[in-house]
Amino acid sequence: MLAIALFILFLAVWEWILIPATGVSPALLPRPSQIAVSLYQGAVQGYLLPNTFITLQEVLIGFVVGSALGFALAVPVAEWRAVERILSPYVVALQAIPKVAIAPLFVVWFGYGLSSKVLIVGLITFFPVFINTVAGLRSVAHEQRELFMIYNATRWQRFRYLTLPNSGSFVVAGLNVGVTLSVIGAVVAEFVGAQEGLGSLIVRAGFAMDTAGVFAGVLCLTVIAAILSATVQLLGRKIVFWANDLRR
Repeated sequence: MLAIALFILFLAVWEWILIPATGVSPALLPRPSQIAVSLYQGAVQGYLLPNTFITLQEVLIGFVVGSALGFALAVPVAEWRAVERILSPYVVALQAIPKVAIAPLFVVWFGYGLSSKVLIVGLITFFPVFINTVAGLRSVAHEQRELFMIYNATRWQRFRYLTLPNSGSFVVAGLNVGVTLSVIGAVVAEFVGAQEGLGSLIVRAGFAMDTAGVFAGVLCLTVIAAILSATVQLLGRKIVFWANDLRR
């Protein structure tokens, strides 16, 4: 309730105090009421929801692909030092490449469709999931590892019953970061080259000097990121329930 009250207070200050006090033209900084009208028009005219679903599709598919790849590579890197020495330089180099710089190449290689957007989102999602999973898999206490070795546990048993459960909260944290970054990745890909999606909608509104339309698109992206982040956190609390018990 406090969060909702603060949000309403923020909108009220923006609508009736900030704009009149600064004297900024509504063409540059629209009022919340203008943004609400733009959202309503987009919903009534039938172009807002389809573009939102297209961006959401890119986000979800890219997030799943990037997260799965990040987890799949993190396991051998964390378990075997030799694999880490081989793969880590390439992973760091891949992360160091600005995604905005290579996004036009992906559009040229894979076209303006879904494939190029999914690949860019997957690349952006990959690293936080990878690095958090590696950190989690290596965070097992030395005493616990020794206890499993005393009982002659196999490598698979150590991974299944000790290493993987211990890394659960780290993996969820990586997924939470990755799912918010995936929204940014989808918009960046749509900015570079797209005919549909919220990013394309924002670009067209910007060219038309429709700042209310730009804010409406940004608001939709914010809602998508907030819902996906809350979903990941909720699933994390349900799946990695033992981490919540330890915090209590």
